Amino acid sequence: MRKILCLIFLILILFSSSELSAKVYVTEPLLVQQPSYAGMNFYVYKPYNMPSGWYVTFDGYPVRKNKDNIWVYGTSEGPNLIATNYVVGSVVPSMAGLVPYMNDVQISELRKLPNTNFINVTQPNLPASNLTSSTTSTYIPDWSFNARFMAVGKWKSTVDRIAVLHEPAVPVAWKGDHPRIIYIWIGDQWYQVVKRNSETISGILKRETHIINKNLRRTKFQWYKQDMPVLAQQARAWGYYWFGEILAK
Repeated sequence: MRKILCLIFLILILFSSSELSAKVYVTEPLLVQQPSYAGMNFYVYKPYNMPSGWYVTFDGYPVRKNKDNIWVYGTSEGPNLIATNYVVGSVVPSMAGLVPYMNDVQISELRKLPNTNFINVTQPNLPASNLTSSTTSTYIPDWSFNARFMAVGKWKSTVDRIAVLHEPAVPVAWKGDHPRIIYIWIGDQWYQVVKRNSETISGILKRETHIINKNLRRTKFQWYKQDMPVLAQQARAWGYYWFGEILAK
């Protein structure tokens, strides 16, 4: 009898744990506009347990609109979320001392969810409560939680633009029309390539194709089409130019 009761108790614990994980990540992905920065859009999500009026960004930080309809970050005060004066797009939230709303377990589970097709919302200053989309699971790339990848956002002395190489598909970053250094993401670090003489950016990338492919086999890094809008959003948040997809030739 004791063994049966223990088994029932264990089953209840496992069921409760899996039920909680399933609920956390049912969200509504919305592409919203930031009125304080012309042309800036970013995605917000609505987990089932978020307080009214609050959303989370793709990297897990709580945000809401203030009285001026500007999107700002939030911070936790006990069980409550309080709006800060940090405007979304003006700071790197981790460097401003803000804490993500989702914990490591939730983020880990979120990465396992299927991809989603994001909706486009083009109406300016439209309150998030008026935006509509079908409820679906969301997808957040692993690289958005990788400190080594995200470090490129601080390299403003040598980076002001980001793109994705068409083949092999990897993010690349550089500065200006005639960069001295190009940074290529190879799955676990930004690989630095120095320009030779009068090489073009596409020429540099073509030269390094073999090295890139070799490292991608080592790290097993894969880039998906659903990663593109997320990186485009992050590039704007960093203040970098977004160049979309480029060719090595």
